[in-house]
Amino acid sequence: MLKRSVSILLLMLTAVFVQAAEPRFVDGTHYQTLATPLKTSYRGAEIGEIMEFFSYGCIHCYNFEPAVARFLAEKPESIRFTRVPVMFNERQAPEVRAYYVVELLKLGTEAHKAIFNEIHEERRPLRTDAQFATFFGRFNVSEEAYLANAYSFGVTAKVNTSIYLTGNSNISGTPAIMANGKYLIDSAAVGGNEQSIYAAKWLVEQDALVQ
Repeated sequence: MLKRSVSILLLMLTAVFVQAAEPRFVDGTHYQTLATPLKTSYRGAEIGEIMEFFSYGCIHCYNFEPAVARFLAEKPESIRFTRVPVMFNERQAPEVRAYYVVELLKLGTEAHKAIFNEIHEERRPLRTDAQFATFFGRFNVSEEAYLANAYSFGVTAKVNTSIYLTGNSNISGTPAIMANGKYLIDSAAVGGNEQSIYAAKWLVEQDALVQ
């Protein structure tokens, strides 16, 4: 609690000194506020959360990855960044399960990037559970182990969360950025996908100031 209070105090002091130069993002122009906010996962000393809705099959998401990496390298610890693999239809279920297997087995950024590269650089399709099960062999995960994890209780719960978040987010495509489960950034209005992350960061910080 003390750590969260210190983070908010620093934000308030920063706002006083840089208010004139601070960019302004306007509801209805640069972002839209959801009528019903999504459930968020930030806790404790964290002041807010940025969600990235993405799909492994999306070339724009693949091209967005370097910008996400730059942001994560400098992101304040007080802001949680959550990737959400979208589930617009059942065909996307295998890739959604794959992302959460990466999380469950703590395979990290290397595996996440490798999936993108396999699809967009190597041009090898990853559309089915069987294809992902074979692919994960390079991370010393057997096909049997992969499938057991992909259909485990924990991963199934995450997949259901992805369905809920996708269906209630008002997004129409990927990548898409959401701040605090309620502010959906218009990437075109703020200057592009990379700027949308920083618009979301600004909104998280503004929310923290008024709490």
